[in-house]
Amino acid sequence: MGQGQFYTVKTKRRKIKTGRLLFLLVLCLFIATVLFSVRFINVLNSLQDNSAWTTLLPVPKVGEREHTILYTVSDRDGDGQITELTLAAYHPQKKDVRAIHIPTNTLIDVEGHGFIHIDEVYSIGGPQLTMQSVTSLLDVPIHYFIEINEDFLPSAIDRVNGVSLPSEITLGNGSDLLSLLHEEGLTSSQSLERRRHVLTAVSSSVIKSNALQKLKYLHSLTPLVSTNIPWRKLLSTMESLKNVQFKDSARVISLPGTEEIQTNGRYWLVDTDQIPLLTAWLDDDITGMPRTQITVEVLNGCGIKGIATEVADMLTAEGFKVLRIGNADRYDYDVSRVISRTDNVDGAKEVAVLIPGAQLLKEEMESDAVVTVIVGKNYNQQE
Repeated sequence: MGQGQFYTVKTKRRKIKTGRLLFLLVLCLFIATVLFSVRFINVLNSLQDNSAWTTLLPVPKVGEREHTILYTVSDRDGDGQITELTLAAYHPQKKDVRAIHIPTNTLIDVEGHGFIHIDEVYSIGGPQLTMQSVTSLLDVPIHYFIEINEDFLPSAIDRVNGVSLPSEITLGNGSDLLSLLHEEGLTSSQSLERRRHVLTAVSSSVIKSNALQKLKYLHSLTPLVSTNIPWRKLLSTMESLKNVQFKDSARVISLPGTEEIQTNGRYWLVDTDQIPLLTAWLDDDITGMPRTQITVEVLNGCGIKGIATEVADMLTAEGFKVLRIGNADRYDYDVSRVISRTDNVDGAKEVAVLIPGAQLLKEEMESDAVVTVIVGKNYNQQE
């Protein structure tokens, strides 16, 4: 009997000790979770620009597109200039993006500075003047900005343990990146595509990581990004886009205009008459891509003299923008081809219906033309 009582008391003491250990373990886990959350939030807060002027920006309405300017900046020449600039309109419910690529040599009138390239406004007034300039140029409200420090991209790639890029882009490690982005001879669209591929790859590495890795990556990448997007919204947007492919959800067209070469440089002169049409497309008022934004190259693939010019004149009369006329790699194409140079074939479809008997193909490549037309031997036969 005495031994039984002794045994019972001893068991109770063990239970008390075990309970204390469990309590301490739970408490430690709770404290670790709080510290992790605080650190995670601090990392996210460090990305957000809370300057007074950002509180005066318009707030997007529910169900409407959110306008964000995305731009890369570089101080490699000591002047802090914009290297790429795009206005994106994101629809949270549809999870799709419509965007206008703005050439960095676009000529704008800035109060107190006269006519300058739009890439110069950042060095004068930072993100605030950049947003004001784009708003004035396109006459649309802008809600957010995302600034990418291009000079930090090499380190960013190394810190996320490398990125996966398309096969046509060769990159050994982060140190090779700036040479790749600033390679001579790149067209504006090629330059934009290379930056898009790199930034998409870095973002994908962060989005697909687990919570611990995400904290590590975000902490190491804070010098890369500055934005006024609240961190909760940033996280929810990243999560909602986790399984969305850029090529399926985004459509990008260039700011309409012409390039003028002067003694002091090249200037992109905006076609202001096209702006209302462009902004209507940006906000879903127009469903298809404006024909003036569908750039086309027409190549003679059948050897008939003047055939490419004839087709080019017809497409121009239909409202398409023909960039150039030339000869194909050979003259024995039996059937005309209309080739989309982007993943979105809508523009190529519009061209194809005007080319009798043409094959519609998709062969993505870096090109300033959205569509390539190769006029084959069947063109005159089908008319």
